[in-house]
Amino acid sequence: MKDNKIYWLVFIVVVVAFVGFSFVWLRKPSPPSPTPPLPPPVQKGNLEFVGKISGAGSPNFLKGVSSVHIAGNYAFTASLQDSALSIFNISDPSHPKLVKVLKGAGAPYYLGGADSVFVSGNRAYVASYLDDALTIFDVSDPENPKHLGVISGAGSPNYLDGANSVCVVKNIAYVAAFDDKALTLIDVSDPSNPKYLGSVAGKASPYLDGASSVAVSHNHAYVATAGDDALSVSDVSDPTHPKHVGTARGAGYPNYLDGATSVFVSGNKAYIASMYDNSLTVFDVSDPTAPLFLGNVHGAGSPYFLGGASSVFVSGKYAYVASAKDSALSVFDITDPKKPSLVDSIQGRGTPYYLGGAWSVYVSGPYVYVAGFEDSSLSVFELK
Repeated sequence: MKDNKIYWLVFIVVVVAFVGFSFVWLRKPSPPSPTPPLPPPVQKGNLEFVGKISGAGSPNFLKGVSSVHIAGNYAFTASLQDSALSIFNISDPSHPKLVKVLKGAGAPYYLGGADSVFVSGNRAYVASYLDDALTIFDVSDPENPKHLGVISGAGSPNYLDGANSVCVVKNIAYVAAFDDKALTLIDVSDPSNPKYLGSVAGKASPYLDGASSVAVSHNHAYVATAGDDALSVSDVSDPTHPKHVGTARGAGYPNYLDGATSVFVSGNKAYIASMYDNSLTVFDVSDPTAPLFLGNVHGAGSPYFLGGASSVFVSGKYAYVASAKDSALSVFDITDPKKPSLVDSIQGRGTPYYLGGAWSVYVSGPYVYVAGFEDSSLSVFELK
């Protein structure tokens, strides 16, 4: 199993480096699709570059950075290839400053293939793909974090094989486990001893093949699944017995969920970034059992730069999308969710923007933070 996981990790890295950018799921040819609607108009905007920090290995350990989370004046990043959690002081966003790195596969941190970081209160939670683990740190003093606890294991009983996304609500951590095809719930009320609560798993119904991203809202967990090209919804009101209740799925027109990689829930809307359909899709989830398609924007290259769309973050009336193949950050006005309209985009590997393999996006206040997998970088922008 580990050999297989390492194979896929190497494959991802090679593909990103050569900009082919795709995992590979074999599928039968699809029948001809109806003609999609015309794209919405482009608006004028002004994304401005603010600053960046980069570097694989010592001292920043940003090689293969795949996740960024902002808490106060600090940015937390998870780096898959450096197997590291790095913490940066961003009180001056034009000059992020490294303050601490925790790294290493296996004991004691289990950060092998660190793929996702989520900060809640004074704790940071890291899901690690290669170590099949969820690790918890005390970050009440971000410059002196302390290891608190870890839970790991592929298959029964913990179902954390290929853990690659984590979201924490109250005292429960929700983990999307790519290789276990699972949504797993962990009790973190005692961070020194996290405990398995329950899980939903399986290809086809509940459509969790390639579980890639999880968001939680109002007793429901929403999972973007790259293998099933789906948004899978589970009722988690009883965390010991989560239950699959709804699905939206399908590559190409009309849902454009091929390679669904990231989900963000805001109010009664779910926003999905899908890397193979190069798209952002919006669903009404007022009824979680029946997600309703509202709108979509898609297309690699100009003008949308959604090639390999890999992460979406919603703030106010804007949806921000990081796209790995296009090495881009794109911003859309979602005032009318049926017709997302482009506000602005910025793209480019290396100098000056360092958006190579843009993989994760997070918005805090006026600033937009993007993790560049290929450029081993954290870049900061502002929409004016």
